[in-house]
Amino acid sequence: MSAKKQNATGKGGAQVTQRAGRVKGKKGTFLCGVKHTSDLRREVHDRGLALSNTSGMSQRDTLLRVLQYLGPRGLNTPEGVGLGFYRIATRIQELEELGWVIASLRETLIGADGYKHSGIARYVLKGRTRSEPRQHSLDLGVPC
Repeated sequence: MSAKKQNATGKGGAQVTQRAGRVKGKKGTFLCGVKHTSDLRREVHDRGLALSNTSGMSQRDTLLRVLQYLGPRGLNTPEGVGLGFYRIATRIQELEELGWVIASLRETLIGADGYKHSGIARYVLKGRTRSEPRQHSLDLGVPC
């Protein structure tokens, strides 16, 4: 049996869940194929949350809105790439530097390639640590 068939859906004892974040009490393998990604892209687009361009700032701002919309479902790396985001970990780091709290959960999934992938990051927005980014005081050398 080829490596692809060993890792394909329903093979090797992997329990495939319907949608990560919506299946309670079950630990299994998430099926993250072309149909799922297309459905998610359509859902995000219909809510007016589609990426408008690929600049880093646009990706960061749009990713925040997408994470807010998805709530506890969050977004994993292949889903993000399917939505047009690249360097998602960098965008997450930028959001965290702005005071957003984002959980990075690890999951196993079967990708569009049919292979089982372990340790894929799923990012879930938890809230904000502070309302405004910190601004350092400006020392003008004049006592207050």
